[in-house]
Amino acid sequence: MQLNLFDFVVEKPKFDEVLTRRFQRSEITRNVNKNLNLLSNNHFEYLNPICPNCNSNHVIKQEYHERNPILADSGPQKIYLRRYKCKSCSKKFTTSLDSVIKPHHRYVNIYSDKLESLIQTGYRSLRKLGEDFQTFFGNSPSHTTIKKWQTIEVEKRITNTITLYSGYYAYDEQYIRLNGKRHYRLTLYDTILNIPIAEEIAPKRTTETIKRFIEESTKNQPLIAITTDHFRRYKRIMDKIGVKHQLCIFHLFKMIGNSVHKILKSKNVSKREKITLCLYFTDIKNIFRTYNEETSINRLETLLDKFKDIPKVLQRYLTKKILPDFQRLTHFMRSPFIQRTSNKVENYYRQTDPNQIKKIYKTIKGILSYLNQKMKKWTAKHGKNINTQ
Repeated sequence: MQLNLFDFVVEKPKFDEVLTRRFQRSEITRNVNKNLNLLSNNHFEYLNPICPNCNSNHVIKQEYHERNPILADSGPQKIYLRRYKCKSCSKKFTTSLDSVIKPHHRYVNIYSDKLESLIQTGYRSLRKLGEDFQTFFGNSPSHTTIKKWQTIEVEKRITNTITLYSGYYAYDEQYIRLNGKRHYRLTLYDTILNIPIAEEIAPKRTTETIKRFIEESTKNQPLIAITTDHFRRYKRIMDKIGVKHQLCIFHLFKMIGNSVHKILKSKNVSKREKITLCLYFTDIKNIFRTYNEETSINRLETLLDKFKDIPKVLQRYLTKKILPDFQRLTHFMRSPFIQRTSNKVENYYRQTDPNQIKKIYKTIKGILSYLNQKMKKWTAKHGKNINTQ
């Protein structure tokens, strides 16, 4: 339990008074009367108990059940909760404080709530989280307890809680290590809503694994277009799924630029040849620096008319990459909703799992627990026009 400012007056706050006031404001759950009566020595009971099973108010008071919660400001406390037996259905129940502390837990809910906010702000080890709790509350759970709080019960995938997506996505993968072994972080990102919709940890990125991940993540959802980088396997996967496949323009420029850069650094190439290479590379870029398909085609045809004058390294990209994949490279010109690059999911990777921490995880559940909190925070902060109904 965390004290509010109005709990503090000139003297130290009285535990009994604060506890009673706070518990009586707890949320009401189905069929249970939450109006509590605090007796002497921290004994709690319902003012008008109602059976949560059959709604009967014919109940018998029985003994007290002892609990020893750890409150955030007051430390360990001993409280007693009245037990009851229903005359109508013979079921037994106990005075509930679930909105403040979960059953079978010692630490009040504010600890787990604070844990979520700490994880969302950045990676922390379990022992570092314990130090943070010590700073905030003056006491700390063990690192094994903290691990249980943050671990989610999933096998290999997390999904966003948003119920309706746009149908326009970007897909990418991130290489990670779990306990020293290679794995892949698969991510499908809604480029219109600007949120991740699903993430999966896979030991291998096979065609079947990627295809199944995309299809299951978009089940009962619109699936119109997906933007990816130029990994060869993606074209076959997207064709099997039957979705419009936009190849990332940024990655295209990067691939060509890497080849051009090697030539520009060479001392065996004349300055004139280097200038010619740069000019033709700019002409290739200009083909995709427009949202008008007709303009793009005209620029491509003009460039092909001078094909013999184009440096050989650029000729190879034109014949083996641009011409065969021209339709996949220009989907964004035919629809304003299709993203021309996969930069949004790349940016999501940079901010949620930067390089300096991507090799420190041990288990799939561990990394998914961390990424699940990151997904929640990102969705709350960056999501646009989200319909949660």
